[in-house]
Amino acid sequence: MISKSFTEDAFAERIRECMLELLIERGPGRTICVSEAAQTLAVRIGFHWHDLMRPVRTIAAALSDAGVIEAIQHEEVVDIRVARGPVRIRLRALPGQRSAQRG
Repeated sequence: MISKSFTEDAFAERIRECMLELLIERGPGRTICVSEAAQTLAVRIGFHWHDLMRPVRTIAAALSDAGVIEAIQHEEVVDIRVARGPVRIRLRALPGQRSAQRG
C-alpha cells in the first residue's frame, strides 16, 4: 500500500515537473500563466483543471520561495500567495541575466 505522504509528494513532483517543462519550452525570460500549467497537467492526469489551480499555485509559491521562479502580475513581481486574479510565472534569471521580457 502506498502511504498518503508518498502520494502527495508524487503529486507535488508531477506539478513541479509540468511547470518547469512548460517554462523551459517557453524559453528564457518568457512566462506562462499558472492556469496553463493546471490545464496541461489536467490533460495528463485526467482531472478538471480548475480543481488543480490551488495545488499548482501552492507549488508555484514553493518554487518562488526556493528562488526558482518569479510570479508576475501587471508586469511586477508579486507574492503568489496574496496576489488575486491571473498570475504568470517565469524562471528566475541567473545572476547577470535580465528577466524582464514579456511572455
